[in-house]
Amino acid sequence: MCTVTLENGLDLRECTTKGSILHINEIYEENDDNDTTESKVFKTIDILGEPLKNFEVLKNELIPVDENHYVIKKILETGGGMPLHDGCTVSIAFSGYWENELQPFDVMSLNNPMTVDLKDNGLLPGLDIAVRSMLVGEISLFLFSYKVMYGEMGIPPRIKPKSDCVFYIKLVKSMLTPKEGALNLNEPHTFQRVHHEVKLLYSSGYSLYKIKNFSLAIHLFNKAVRILHKCRLADEEDEKIQEKLLIKLYINLAICYNKINKPLKTCIACNELNRLNALWNNAKALLQNARALRMIGQFDEAEKKLRKAEILSPNSEEMKTEAKLLQKLKVSCNKSKLLAEKTIGLAQHSAVSDNFKVEVENLISNFKENINLCKLTLPYNLDTAEVEFIKSTCIRENLFFNKIEKDFVSSKQEELSTCEKNTGNKHYLLGKENDMETEIDIANSNDEILKLLI
Repeated sequence: MCTVTLENGLDLRECTTKGSILHINEIYEENDDNDTTESKVFKTIDILGEPLKNFEVLKNELIPVDENHYVIKKILETGGGMPLHDGCTVSIAFSGYWENELQPFDVMSLNNPMTVDLKDNGLLPGLDIAVRSMLVGEISLFLFSYKVMYGEMGIPPRIKPKSDCVFYIKLVKSMLTPKEGALNLNEPHTFQRVHHEVKLLYSSGYSLYKIKNFSLAIHLFNKAVRILHKCRLADEEDEKIQEKLLIKLYINLAICYNKINKPLKTCIACNELNRLNALWNNAKALLQNARALRMIGQFDEAEKKLRKAEILSPNSEEMKTEAKLLQKLKVSCNKSKLLAEKTIGLAQHSAVSDNFKVEVENLISNFKENINLCKLTLPYNLDTAEVEFIKSTCIRENLFFNKIEKDFVSSKQEELSTCEKNTGNKHYLLGKENDMETEIDIANSNDEILKLLI
């Protein structure tokens, strides 16, 4: 499935008409002890409530929350305290079920509840109405009409069209949202305020990732990165927290960029991790880096990263699968043959040898047919005639051909990224999509769409 980058962003409230996708969470959550072993990666998830067979029978036990009866509820465990209002920031845990299905389609666990600002939260209308009807500590069952949730269309098969759903929700806590006015990143010692903003951005990005809106999740993660880089730090403790947050954000950016087939952006995020000394000691980051390098045809560098990742996490099935795929691609897209034929052509004083042309045709054919490659890096030492031949072949095969000045490989833990060092060599990149010139660094784009999210 392809993901389309939206120029003007997406209002989550549009989900009431266009549907949404909920997806198993793969996003990076770092343990406090920074343990990357398999035994601590997976955590038990507390699931609220249980599946229900018949919503019609259930309706007789529920009371309406809104005047249209689109949201109806039953209090399972009473809460207390003051009613909620726009000035509150709340933490909620929930489980969502379709009718007569055993497994929930969306879960936010009690161990890791979602934090939302009620004044501007981006929740689906039904969830917003439901949460505002609750008190702290309350657990309630809500039956939502599709009209205030995922709309008539949905996105089958995960999100059913025109389908009502049940949510079990617990209001874990509520606090008054700080009223400090607009954030001024130029004022001194603002890290504590920045820390709060970044956590809200991260929470919203996490939620967007769960519904498979990778492009907007990237927008929020990049926004958080930009805020962290601009803030002023009071002491070494602030610097440590800032670095830890940046590491989490860059790993999540790498995951999301790979999801939308933008491996060059993934490599840039991994270069930033390398700068923070957090690449070569993190199996998850190395796997994402290797995957991105494989997607652009830098197979030898991908193999180095994957080999190190397997040492850090030797029992990972995901890494074993990636290693098998990498070896298969190295055989089918063997660029060494291209260089061999180039050498033969030079020896025979031919600008472009017939054998070179055959190898180019084979390489491009294999690239087009392989769904696991979205770009392919070519050797930098091609002469003008060879470059022109490859370019004309790409035009004929409806591929894009771009020249890049940078290498997106991080070579050693102790060194800065190769991106900063080897800018003298020109590389050529084949692509199935022309995003080299038009792709914008979303961290620096307009922030208006964030008003609906945080």
